[in-house]
Amino acid sequence: MNLKRILRIKEIEEKERARRLREIEEEIKSLLEEKRRYKEELELCQRRITDSQDAMRLIFQQRAFVKKIEEIDRKIKELEVIKDSETESLKELKREEKAVKILKDKIAYEEYAESIKKEFLQLGFIHLIKKGLKLLLILSLAVHAQSAVQEKLKEMEKDNQEKRLREVEKVIEEKLRKLIEERKRLEALRKKPLTEEEEKEVKKLVKIVSKTPSDEAGAILNEVKPRIAAEILIRLKERQAGQILAAMDPKKAAVVTEIIMSWRKRSAQKR
Repeated sequence: MNLKRILRIKEIEEKERARRLREIEEEIKSLLEEKRRYKEELELCQRRITDSQDAMRLIFQQRAFVKKIEEIDRKIKELEVIKDSETESLKELKREEKAVKILKDKIAYEEYAESIKKEFLQLGFIHLIKKGLKLLLILSLAVHAQSAVQEKLKEMEKDNQEKRLREVEKVIEEKLRKLIEERKRLEALRKKPLTEEEEKEVKKLVKIVSKTPSDEAGAILNEVKPRIAAEILIRLKERQAGQILAAMDPKKAAVVTEIIMSWRKRSAQKR
């Protein structure tokens, strides 16, 4: 039989015995109350016998009260025996109910332990599956990461090559620009024949500068083109030309000096 059903029957039986026990206790209580009343009547009857002329009737009444009291005592004793039996039965029933509960709890615990064991086994299997999937995922990610790294390295190498090419292009462009500037500078330094107007201007300024103090002469040459200033200075005496150069603006004097040196170098090479 199912333990749950047995426990339910025991609980119903326990309630029934407890109810029966309460009824017996109520009945005993009622009999004791009735006995108390009969005792009071008996005492009253005894007092009347000594004072009354109707003694015989009171004696019979007294005997009836005594019998009633004896009968009540007998019933009380019977009920007390039944009460003790019911109480003992109730205690036994509670012990049985407790034993059934313990057995039920034990079986429930064993079933729970078995279910936990199965669950752990299932979890272990699931854990292995998860671990395998995790390993596969890691391997997949590793392969993907390796491929990504290779692609990244290729991109970096390509970027580095492009960067180096751009740097080389910049260097070449810078060198080309400097060469062009140098060419322009050399072109500017090359001695070219003066035009008729330039020749007139140079001769005029040579006359003025040769008779002017060096500081004033330097100020005059600061206002003319470097090529014209160089033409004027090479037609003066070296000492006077040096003094005028010293009085000129340093930057302008450097350009003019470079032009003069370039002309003299070319002249020396032709010789």
